[in-house]
Amino acid sequence: MAAAAKARQSLQDEASCSICLEYFNDPVTIDCGHNFCRACITQCWEGSDKDISCPQCRATFPQRNLRPNWQLANVVEIAKQLHLQLTKDARAGRECEKHQEALKLFCQEDQSPICVVCDRSKEHRAHTVVPAEEAAQEYKGQIRSRLEMLKKEMEGIAALKLNGEITSEELLQQTESERKKILSEFEKLHMFLEEKELLLLAQLEVLDKEILKRQDEFTTRLTQEISRLGTLISEMEGKCRQPASEFLQDIRSTLSRYETGKFQSPPSLPLELKRRVKDFSQKHTFLEHALSKFKETLSSEPKLDKVILSGRQLDKANVTLDPDTAHPHLILSEDGKSVRWGPARQDVPDNFRRFDPVPCVLGCEGFTSGRHCWEVEVDGSSWAVGVARESVRRKGGVSLEPEEGIWAVGQLNPIQYVALTSPWTSLPPDRRPRKIRVALDYKGRQVAFFNAENNTEIFTFLAVAFAGRIFPFCWVADKSSQVRMCH
Repeated sequence: MAAAAKARQSLQDEASCSICLEYFNDPVTIDCGHNFCRACITQCWEGSDKDISCPQCRATFPQRNLRPNWQLANVVEIAKQLHLQLTKDARAGRECEKHQEALKLFCQEDQSPICVVCDRSKEHRAHTVVPAEEAAQEYKGQIRSRLEMLKKEMEGIAALKLNGEITSEELLQQTESERKKILSEFEKLHMFLEEKELLLLAQLEVLDKEILKRQDEFTTRLTQEISRLGTLISEMEGKCRQPASEFLQDIRSTLSRYETGKFQSPPSLPLELKRRVKDFSQKHTFLEHALSKFKETLSSEPKLDKVILSGRQLDKANVTLDPDTAHPHLILSEDGKSVRWGPARQDVPDNFRRFDPVPCVLGCEGFTSGRHCWEVEVDGSSWAVGVARESVRRKGGVSLEPEEGIWAVGQLNPIQYVALTSPWTSLPPDRRPRKIRVALDYKGRQVAFFNAENNTEIFTFLAVAFAGRIFPFCWVADKSSQVRMCH
């Protein structure tokens, strides 16, 4: 309101003559650019035979030169009309529009202020009329009563708000404490498991060496026995080819010398080694059972990991698609931000990094740590977006599932919108956005997908078996579909 009043005053000043201080009447412009009423400036210059001057800036001129200013005259008319309207509006709130009398009375039936003439009229003659000041005091009392109620209500709500904030702060402190405990316990668990892993692997390595040593001894003994028996067989065959007279000489000694006992085959592996291998098998079975119980315990709160992921700070990744990995039918834009299915197979080098025959493409940059996110616009009925291992199979048939090193969601046909789990998980139609945010938490072993337009969750892969570098992944399978990386 203050700004509007200041603007109206500025307009009134600009539309007023600096000589008479009234609105311009037939405004003219003199050589210095200032404006005056024609009559005012003419009267000001009367009786002056020398150079004339501007009454406002004192600039002098050799001759009188008055130029009509029609545009300023129009502005003056607008200012006058605005002033009249404002005056009328101000008076309307204090005077009766019908009788132009002060509104000193109040009609209780019509709930409106009236003047003394209205009170005598047929319209209000039978109504209860009281002085306006008296009515104002009565209604002010009612408003003050309601005002007190509203203030008390606001104070109550403010107290609730404060209590809620205090409770939230206390809960946040508790969750922070629990977070630290979980991190500490899992750190201890990681260290314990790593120690046990190294110990068991070292024991297995010792066992491997012992098995190989025993195998070498076993093989050497059998080789020596084979060689001895071969020599003996050759001698016996030679003896049998001698003439009878020579063959029969000293035959008893010969038979005694060639008589051998049955070879006792040594066991390929001692029983002790077999027992030790069996012990490791039992340990592995125990570990599998313990891990299964551990997963079952953690799965009792399935939303915990998703809440943690949504609250973490994610680095915005600028994803560009890698043409050296794109299937020959896929066409990438010049900036590498979008991919679509082309009508013909392109003549591109058949390198080991290129997908063929499955129509996939990876991003240029991979991730080995950290938390990252990027947004993807999708269109059509045959597409999938997500992440994939660098070691994912590129040639031959590739299954779009975690076992292959691919974690994604997609539209496989006009009616199948799924998370590419094994087996696939169908997603409801209301989770089918046109803009998807992919959130990768490498250390937390999670890949989450959100509707980028309203931040609602689409699907989350938990306990993901990451290994090596992880790349953004796209699959586009028909000409109606397209995937575009947002900047």
